[in-house]
Amino acid sequence: MTTAKPTAPDVAARRARVAAMRARHMTTRAIAAELGVGETTVRRDLAAIDAERAAATPPPAPPRAAESRHPAPPRRRLELDIDDALADALRTLVAAVPGARHTPATYRTAARAAIRATADSIMEAQAAIAADGAPSGRAAAPPARQTAPVAP
Repeated sequence: MTTAKPTAPDVAARRARVAAMRARHMTTRAIAAELGVGETTVRRDLAAIDAERAAATPPPAPPRAAESRHPAPPRRRLELDIDDALADALRTLVAAVPGARHTPATYRTAARAAIRATADSIMEAQAAIAADGAPSGRAAAPPARQTAPVAP
């Protein structure tokens, strides 16, 4: 005895019932028992429902680049002559990243990261000083040292 394949309207109606039962947090076994079909059929219906929903929802927008905390214009070029000490510092920064290659692009990235990290530290210190109430975001100057006059 062969079983007749369900028609498209039957499948659509069954999938609608499966979706409703899933919304009530029923298990696949309970859904299959209530509908009189196998668990595999219910799993296939759930997979088809998920695929239809995924196709119907628009893809998420690509993540926006984080806005720079630094108000510098985006297109400025800096050429820098590097002395031995700075070259050693750049090599140290690149070597600290596992798997990083020693290429000009990597050195540029390391230099940019170091400059930004330094600027962030300065900006955080200025914000902390401003929060303490120092005038115009700068720390008050320490009192001048008093020295006794030296006798000749």
